Amino acid sequence: MSVNVDAGFIGTGGIATALARGLCASPEFQGVVHVFDIDAERTRSLKEEFPTKIVVAASNQELLNNAEVVFPTLLPDVLERVAPSLNFREQNHIIHIAAGTKLLKVVPWFSPAKSVVRAVPLPFAAKRTGPVVFFGDDALCERLLSLLGTVVKVRTEKDLEVLASVTGVMVPYYGLVSEIVRWCMTKGLDFKNAIDYTCYMNEALSMLMRQECSEDIEAFMSAAATPGGMNELAWNEMIATSAYLPWRDSLEKIGRHYSL
Repeated sequence: MSVNVDAGFIGTGGIATALARGLCASPEFQGVVHVFDIDAERTRSLKEEFPTKIVVAASNQELLNNAEVVFPTLLPDVLERVAPSLNFREQNHIIHIAAGTKLLKVVPWFSPAKSVVRAVPLPFAAKRTGPVVFFGDDALCERLLSLLGTVVKVRTEKDLEVLASVTGVMVPYYGLVSEIVRWCMTKGLDFKNAIDYTCYMNEALSMLMRQECSEDIEAFMSAAATPGGMNELAWNEMIATSAYLPWRDSLEKIGRHYSL
């Protein structure tokens, strides 16, 4: 489904750049992307990469005047200073992505925009893959975000913040993969085969679990662990050493940043 709308990014840091790249690379995106950043080098790089899709605005206000869907991608404290100085339009659809700042606080910043939703996009949106958490009721924003990955629409803002907390274990997951890859290499396997096999295996495991696992997760895991087999051995070792406890503790600490 094509989406014919102009989008705009106030600020072009890492996540904004990833989103802009994802939109520009999407064949279904029929609009243009307006960008503004006080760091002109960031917008110049995007313009060079997508010369027909990127429009560099002269100011944030010019961007608001021309973009229908707007991503304010500044840090919360900066956005709180900048937004009140701008004249948002009633026609603007705002996708709020600043972490840890609830809609109740930010909606007045974007007045008189009637539509303000919240989302948690992630860097792999540049590749148009992975999940995008979405909270709100705006079909246009939801369709636009669907070009960047799989939209996971939640019922409450708290649900969004629970999933936002989960994003905090992305790098620890990379650390787990790196331990497996390094172990393979100590046994003489080359890096490329080690990382390809490990990552492809984990991609397949994630897909299978998402498709076939019920709420009885323990039963799903037990069915996958052959009695007396290698998976059972590893699973028992993890349980015996409380290896999963740091993951739960980390999520609890991240969740506190969202008052969970």
